[in-house]
Amino acid sequence: MRRMLRLALVGCCAAGAVGAAAVGAWATAPPDHANRINVTFHETPVVITDHVADLGIRQRILTSTWTFDGFGQVTDVTGVTQDTAVHPCGPGSSSETATRRIVATGGTLVLREAGIQCITPSGNIVTGTFVVDGAASTGIFAGAEGSGTVTVHVAIPPQLGSTTLSGRLKLAESSHQ
Repeated sequence: MRRMLRLALVGCCAAGAVGAAAVGAWATAPPDHANRINVTFHETPVVITDHVADLGIRQRILTSTWTFDGFGQVTDVTGVTQDTAVHPCGPGSSSETATRRIVATGGTLVLREAGIQCITPSGNIVTGTFVVDGAASTGIFAGAEGSGTVTVHVAIPPQLGSTTLSGRLKLAESSHQ
C-alpha cells in the first residue's frame, strides 16, 4: 500500500513537472526582436509642396526601402510637415511633424514623429522623438508600443541625407500567438 502511494505521488509530481514545462514553453513569447528599433537609412523625396511664401509651411513625402532587423525588407513612406514660421533654435530653423509607415511582410508599423530642424556648422539636422501608434499599426504591429529618437541629416538632392531611428518597440502580446 505504501509503495502504491509512493508511486502515485511520484507519478503526480512527474506529470506536474511535465505539465508545468509544457505550459512554460507555451506561455513564453517568441523573441520581440530585442524590443528595439535601431536603424539608419536614406530617404528620397518624391513629392514636395512648398507654401513657405504664403503660409510658412512645406510638406514632403519621402520614401525608402531598408532592412528592419527581425522583420526583413521594409518599405517606408513618411509624410512630413515643416513649419518654417517657427524658429525653435534660431533663424532658419523650423518645427516638423511626421507620420511614418513602415510596411513589412507581417504588417505595418506606424510612427508619429515631432522634432526641430536646426542649422549647424555641419548642415541642417532634425532632432526629435517618435511614438509608436499601435492603434494605427496593423498585423504583427497592431497594438504595439514604444518610443525613441529620430535624427535626420538633411541633404539637398542629389546628395542623400540619412535618417536614424533609435528606441523601444514592444509588440502586443496577441501578436505572439
